[in-house]
Amino acid sequence: MTANHPVWGVYDRLRTARLNVKYYSRRMESAERLNFSIELILLISAPSSAVAGLWFWETELGNMMWQFFGVIAAFTAVIKPLLSLPKKIKDYESALSGYRILDFDLMELKSLIEQRQKYDAGMQKELTKAIQRERQLVGKTPETCEKQKVKRICEAEVLQELPVDSFFVPEN
Repeated sequence: MTANHPVWGVYDRLRTARLNVKYYSRRMESAERLNFSIELILLISAPSSAVAGLWFWETELGNMMWQFFGVIAAFTAVIKPLLSLPKKIKDYESALSGYRILDFDLMELKSLIEQRQKYDAGMQKELTKAIQRERQLVGKTPETCEKQKVKRICEAEVLQELPVDSFFVPEN
């Protein structure tokens, strides 16, 4: 297996695209869970909610708990707009769909290389097109600072899914 063969441009980009699919999937899921939690807190704490009318809140302990919950709900209501979660979710969805398409295209190119047992000029042209699409995606990254812990988990998954020895490297 030749480590400096040009075909590694395809494989490295494939693994990077797969990493971004996994990373943005996790980040989007996290933002969606947080958004759901905030919405749930606000819905439950609304005076018109069924939860607000429960008999338990009329007891001494229940009244103290309801007041504490009200404080949490008040802070949540103030913080919610500052987090811009719907916009973040939309941005993650956009990045995720772009990287999924790129991942698919590069996986298709990988399959062609394996089937034809070569990496020719036509395939190199397809890689160039993929690089152009990747450039646009990189420019629309929804985060200025990546979550390193999440990224490391995703990197490990990608290396397990796409180990170095799973790639075909044609003869020079």
